[in-house]
Amino acid sequence: MSEVVYITVEPSIQLHGAPTQPYWIHPQLIDSIDPVKGRQFRVSDHIPKGTCLLVDRPYAAIPVVDEPATNENLTCSYPACNRRVALGTERFSCPNACIDDVAWCGTTCRDLDQIRHAFECTWLKRYSKPIRSKRGEYEFGMLWLIIRLLATRQVEVQNPSASNGSKPFPPVSKHGWDGINMLCGSVETWSHDRVRNWSTLAKKYLQNSTILPHGLSTDRILHLICQEEANSFGLYPRETGVFPIPTPFVDRGEQFAAAVYPTAAIANHSCLPNLIHKADDQGRMVFTASRDINKGEECCISYFDLTQYTDLTTRRQHLKNSFRFTCKCERCVSEEPVEETSPWNTIPMMDME
Repeated sequence: MSEVVYITVEPSIQLHGAPTQPYWIHPQLIDSIDPVKGRQFRVSDHIPKGTCLLVDRPYAAIPVVDEPATNENLTCSYPACNRRVALGTERFSCPNACIDDVAWCGTTCRDLDQIRHAFECTWLKRYSKPIRSKRGEYEFGMLWLIIRLLATRQVEVQNPSASNGSKPFPPVSKHGWDGINMLCGSVETWSHDRVRNWSTLAKKYLQNSTILPHGLSTDRILHLICQEEANSFGLYPRETGVFPIPTPFVDRGEQFAAAVYPTAAIANHSCLPNLIHKADDQGRMVFTASRDINKGEECCISYFDLTQYTDLTTRRQHLKNSFRFTCKCERCVSEEPVEETSPWNTIPMMDME
């Protein structure tokens, strides 16, 4: 059995060192290919604990809050903002009253978001209530995130200079819709039952039409759902990936949004991560080294709150159910029960006479 050294990480690590630009990658963080895992992040040199390694703006994000009309955690719908929108005079709702979940922190964000929101507005007015009542909040959120991916793509097509894809980004990874196309996930990734259900949803609610003029085939939309489900992030008020679990007990808090990040999605999972991740006040995903990282080492995050799934069985079962893989990270392998074997000299000899 291999030995694991557990590194203590203070839960108070802050993100104040993150650069201010929308996208940023540390020059020593490289995108490489593993024959088993596929794309992954590694470092080309030693990285000290506390170093900011990645800042990635979401390509699409949705709020995930109860009672959005009165919830203080609702985020601005303009993708370049994503700040919390306060109640009262600082919150501006959709002029067409599509859904309460859509709001902006000011008239500037609302006006700048006009093209993108126009793409989703009619769809939200027609389908949000029936989907929520018949299919539930999770499937509505999944479909709405797909709509917002398509809406951002529409902005790129109509106004490239204002799109996420027009921003300068290091050559380590493609961004914009090209980055979305490179995300892992396909119909082979998921169970037949899930794919069949998503196919039904795509045909019923996401077909190319005058309400949703995306110009893509149903198969491409189904593939996009498979990609989104494999790569979307939940946004929480505190860091994900702090290990060991701090004393006194502190979890990452209640989810307030979900988002898809074309570059941050490259990071693989480990139950002993060397990165913590957390969205900043603009919705940008920030990766920070939670310990010193050695040259050539893979950089991993935790896909879940480590305070919620603490033993080997529950961790592996959660990852199997949610992401369809069995975790073989150093921590999981070290916690596997030792199989008892019988030495050859204890096995009775056969009578050769």
